[in-house]
Amino acid sequence: MRLPQPLLESQFFIFGDLPELIRALGKDVDTQELQDIQRLAELGLPPITSRLVLAAMLGVNPGLIWSFENRTPRHYRSFSIPKGNSTRRIDAPKVALKIAQKWLAVQLQQKFSSDDHVYGFVNNRSHIDAAARHTGAQWIFSLDIKDFFQTTPKYMVVDGFKSLGYGQKASDLLAGLTCLRGALAQGAPSSPVLSNICFREFDQQLKLTAKAFGAKLTRYADDIVFSGNAPFPEGLRTELAALFSGWPWQIANQKTKLSTAPDRLKVHGLLVHGNAVRLTKGYRNRLRAYKHLVDKDAIREEDKKKILGHLNYGKLVEKKSRSDI
Repeated sequence: MRLPQPLLESQFFIFGDLPELIRALGKDVDTQELQDIQRLAELGLPPITSRLVLAAMLGVNPGLIWSFENRTPRHYRSFSIPKGNSTRRIDAPKVALKIAQKWLAVQLQQKFSSDDHVYGFVNNRSHIDAAARHTGAQWIFSLDIKDFFQTTPKYMVVDGFKSLGYGQKASDLLAGLTCLRGALAQGAPSSPVLSNICFREFDQQLKLTAKAFGAKLTRYADDIVFSGNAPFPEGLRTELAALFSGWPWQIANQKTKLSTAPDRLKVHGLLVHGNAVRLTKGYRNRLRAYKHLVDKDAIREEDKKKILGHLNYGKLVEKKSRSDI
């Protein structure tokens, strides 16, 4: 289900402004809660203070919100998708919960500002931009976080909402609506922005580490990349291992990789040799073959969307390369 953009962008969802919301709530909220609603609205946040207020904004019965919190698994559809040689479990929220999560995600994304080295789940930033930060490097050191969303615990989500300005009661409520089995749900539209919020303090420590070793840094979701021009500092491995030891996240050791020139240097599948990102030779050859098929009108209808997607991606990388030179 695709929500109308005016609803997603409205701080009060079905209401046009704060006075309209307050009139709808009437005597159902006391003076203290009303003040908290006004405070959150002034912060630019959806003024969610209780189950009742959230239900009013969504236009649903408060009993549904209670069910989201207390019968959470009922509101998800779980399945597995292929991931390399294994599978990944996806917990996709059903329509009613997904609407609430999607609206909340859009609102939080407008309010929360990520560090400049963070590229995943940030408006107007892409993995291409992240790769471009590492052009001209002599070494690339990359690592992944194992099961990023599922290892971001609910208590950190509660703390994340509190850091934005929500009170304890509202933070508990919102964490209950966005977590499953005690952590962020892999498949919930709210998980990406919430992962960035929860990771904010760790991002600061990553920045300090990069500065200490004279390295460039980017993070795209669970993919962290360091690069530099001087010889690779072996102490970086030890420093990062110690840094992760104090947090709930773990490094996926099998995905940790160091590449040094003159070997091929890649970030997010893009070459970063020289002063601009480039597609690999193999991918360029595939795009030429796709273009030939398109020109000959020799593509099956069911394959057109996928192939045109690849061609458009190639054009995007080429455009970015030209702008970087």
